[in-house]
Amino acid sequence: MFYDTKLEILDNANFTPVLPMMADVQPYRKSFSFEDGYILETTYRAFCPLESLLQLNGYVRIGKAVFIILDMKEWSDYVELYLYRCKQDFALEVKE
Repeated sequence: MFYDTKLEILDNANFTPVLPMMADVQPYRKSFSFEDGYILETTYRAFCPLESLLQLNGYVRIGKAVFIILDMKEWSDYVELYLYRCKQDFALEVKE
């Protein structure tokens, strides 16, 4: 794996960066269907080191895009994240 993309774990309450890490991000397609008829398509998956701050339904930022973690699989020495890109107008206030 090539950890060549900066990924930031975001705080779920105020969407500020909590922890930066390097990840191997790849294009990927997988559909998640819900009982009420919603279907979400993941567009990326990310492989990154094991980190306890990563959580299902948590948010991460890659570049200027914000993603929600729809699924995650923990392996022996890394975690695989299935990411759904939030709308481009997803309102985030970034404190710098």
